[in-house]
Amino acid sequence: MIPKNRLQTFNQGAPPGECVVYWMISARRSKWNHGLQHAIELANQRQKPLVVIEALAIAHQWANDRSHTFVIQGMMDNRNAFEDTPVTYVPYVETQPYEARGLLEKWMEYADVLVIDDFPVYMPRRIREIAVEIGKCEVHSVDSNGFISLEQEKAFTTAYSLRRHLHKTILQHMSEFPEASPLDKARHLPKYSTEKVEKIFAESETPVTPYEFIWRICEIDDIGLKALSVLAIDHSVPPVQHTKGGSIAAYSAWREFFRERLSDYSENRNQPELNGSSGLSPYLHFGHISPHQILSEIFAKYNWDISRIIPPDNGRRSGWWDLPEYVEAFLDQIIVWRDLGFIHCSKVQNHHEFASIPEWAQKTLKEHENDPRPYIYTFEEFENAETHDELWNAAQRQLRTDGMIHNYLRMLWGKKILEWTPTPEVAMEYMVALNDKWALDGRDPNTYTGIGWVLGKFDRGWTERPVYGKIRCMTTDSTKRKYRTKKYIETYSNSPTSQQTLFKNAKVNSTSVRYERRE
Repeated sequence: MIPKNRLQTFNQGAPPGECVVYWMISARRSKWNHGLQHAIELANQRQKPLVVIEALAIAHQWANDRSHTFVIQGMMDNRNAFEDTPVTYVPYVETQPYEARGLLEKWMEYADVLVIDDFPVYMPRRIREIAVEIGKCEVHSVDSNGFISLEQEKAFTTAYSLRRHLHKTILQHMSEFPEASPLDKARHLPKYSTEKVEKIFAESETPVTPYEFIWRICEIDDIGLKALSVLAIDHSVPPVQHTKGGSIAAYSAWREFFRERLSDYSENRNQPELNGSSGLSPYLHFGHISPHQILSEIFAKYNWDISRIIPPDNGRRSGWWDLPEYVEAFLDQIIVWRDLGFIHCSKVQNHHEFASIPEWAQKTLKEHENDPRPYIYTFEEFENAETHDELWNAAQRQLRTDGMIHNYLRMLWGKKILEWTPTPEVAMEYMVALNDKWALDGRDPNTYTGIGWVLGKFDRGWTERPVYGKIRCMTTDSTKRKYRTKKYIETYSNSPTSQQTLFKNAKVNSTSVRYERRE
């Protein structure tokens, strides 16, 4: 059974239904998934069929070709994973805003219990809230996000405070791993008929998504672009050609990093010209890989268990795990900093707004709000990488091309936006909008808290400076002195052969792919 602190139940005592439904909205994977494991356990206990619905809505601000392609590629992996099991897997892609307005409620009318992912930000959070509000069946909300559960008494204000908590509670967290292959226990479940699935979609006036449509999107090239063109989403943000979504690609990326680059992580992760970071952030964001799987494989390779911990349990960053320095550095990122963001966003409703910044940081920024800025740029100039700073422009072009910014330069990118906007409130608005629109891992707790860090969240006061006040300052010149950036700048120069230009010039015939409504 999944840990109690990862489960919330609502509307118990509702009328019985004919199946268990798992509404897969953030943990989009078939392995190491608390939500899927719980749904299978319930289906076995109640002797009901299990239906897994992975829905992708478009009625939100940042629906675009980039994020949709990444998610839909994961749907193809999930289809293959569920294909030879009794579990009925139904991927659904909305074509027009609110096209599936009644789909969730209609399925809840048939469900004995609805299991839904608990995710603390953006659309998944709202969908979960809507499911609870509808209340037509029992609802189980499951947290499959991080090593540390979201159920904490308070939001931690620093990484140090979360490390102290981790050190004192490690035994509990080590007992919270989900099963690696939950589908192994679904072999004897009764099957839900395809006819019933189609009937429920028809009753909610929602078209069933053809598998051929999902296959076409996964092709990325002209075939994929033509399929995407029928969706009422932003087509100005193209898919990332060289970063494929889905559990298979996620595991491949993890294994490549684990085998070949983890040992250099401490030394190379902040070098712009070296491929030192893990590249896992988009896969973790969309739930295509579980942090528990990553940690399990690390612990297995290094024969680690809690008997190897080296006291004192005082919140120190290194030397506590009794693991190589590079492994401990990675654990600090995937456990401490990642879970810090998730727990914070689950506790702080306005996590993406300036008002969520600590009082000391708001105060010092306000005191320096009228300081002369060396440059002031509009949102469009930022978005189009049209500043005077070649390194900043390269980082923004990487965001537009690759859907991510190099680890260290993402921090510099944010600090310069703070310096080159009229107010810190405007700076935060710009950062959130640029990141949510262009980043594959945008709309994620870690990206919101990373932006918050630029303005002092989870940090302390530093030497007072113009514009920044006591907020930590970063400069382009110091970055160039500290790290090698020449090749990085050349790579992301304003070249006519960039991926952005290639996609912009692609010819799309929207009539060549039809997405037909079933009456």
